[in-house]
Amino acid sequence: MAIIGGSSLFLWGALSPPASGVLQGPPRPPKPLGGLTPAEQRLFQAGVGVFAELEAPPDGLGPVFNGVSCAECHRAGGLGGAAENLGVARVTRIGGMTNGKYTDLAQVGGPLLQSRSLRELIRGYPVPGEVVPKEAQFVSHRITTPLFGAGLIEAIPDSAILALERQSQPDGVHGVANRVLNPDTGKTEIGRFGWKAQVSALHWFSGDAYLNEMGITSPVFSHENLPQGKPIPKGADQVPDPEEAGPDIAAATDFMRFLAPLDPVPPTPEAIRGEAIFANVRCTSCHVPTLQTGANLSKALSNIPVRLFSDLLLHRMGAGLADGIQQGQAAGDQFRTAPLWGVGRRPFLLHDGRANSVDQAIRLHAGEALSSHDRYLRLNPRDRNAVIEFLNGL
Repeated sequence: MAIIGGSSLFLWGALSPPASGVLQGPPRPPKPLGGLTPAEQRLFQAGVGVFAELEAPPDGLGPVFNGVSCAECHRAGGLGGAAENLGVARVTRIGGMTNGKYTDLAQVGGPLLQSRSLRELIRGYPVPGEVVPKEAQFVSHRITTPLFGAGLIEAIPDSAILALERQSQPDGVHGVANRVLNPDTGKTEIGRFGWKAQVSALHWFSGDAYLNEMGITSPVFSHENLPQGKPIPKGADQVPDPEEAGPDIAAATDFMRFLAPLDPVPPTPEAIRGEAIFANVRCTSCHVPTLQTGANLSKALSNIPVRLFSDLLLHRMGAGLADGIQQGQAAGDQFRTAPLWGVGRRPFLLHDGRANSVDQAIRLHAGEALSSHDRYLRLNPRDRNAVIEFLNGL
């Protein structure tokens, strides 16, 4: 084994990463928000390096994990994007019911399984990757969400999200905020990140990913995941907890906070017409075109219109998309309205990546979206194509 530069590059003799697309070409370089101060620019650039860094066992990687870097799963459209390779970036969540109450099944490895282990890097390693246990009643695949413009989303005031929750919508649409306990602050906050809006702040999002995707503990997430719920064998984890003191998690947070949204495609006349049709079929009941950030210590995040096409609320999406997984106050059939900016640069859509196109994703909508879904299907082909051209250009 050779460690270069402390931890960021490593070679494992004859061993090689799994043949699931882990080592791909470099993603497109990320673009920072406009208007950053020189100090913020430096924080962003430092975060780029940390976000792309390969983690190794001496850094605390494992004993089980899903990826060896943030960049491994956040690549589509550029560094920080969505899932590009489902063999790498689609993970498995499990849950069940005990005496009528939902359980994360932590005693058998839940709620998030880590399918890889240091066995692929260290010959004879005693801990295998996790598999779906027989106790799991609910099994859901989840793909990586894009992080472009995440700092702008974080800077939208809770009051703006709650105002949308109080609005009366046609077609039986009623979004609700996911109220979640932030482990950083110990306070109940409004969730806005993740497929079920189960995370309220980017620092939490970063620390959670370090632990649950790479197996690296930190001051807030200080306890190792127990592989399949079983104790880690003696000697299999030689890095004392917390394995990461906090600077890397802070740097990854800075990267996400100052990462710009993808530039939209200049709209054609058909795309402009498609936006009007999108509103006419009432897709904007959930996919609210623009929200506004509030006052912020960073001028680049302060009082900025955010054209994300989401209300950041939970909606019931019907039995076909329901996965049974509960997170915070989100029920098994509730999902956050996915922001649509950059949707045309994502190869996989919906929470589990089952859709390969915007049209296919729309056709799978049901529940509160059923009336808009039906109006979309009744459009003539030219009008449907205009809607797709508009969405693919966001």
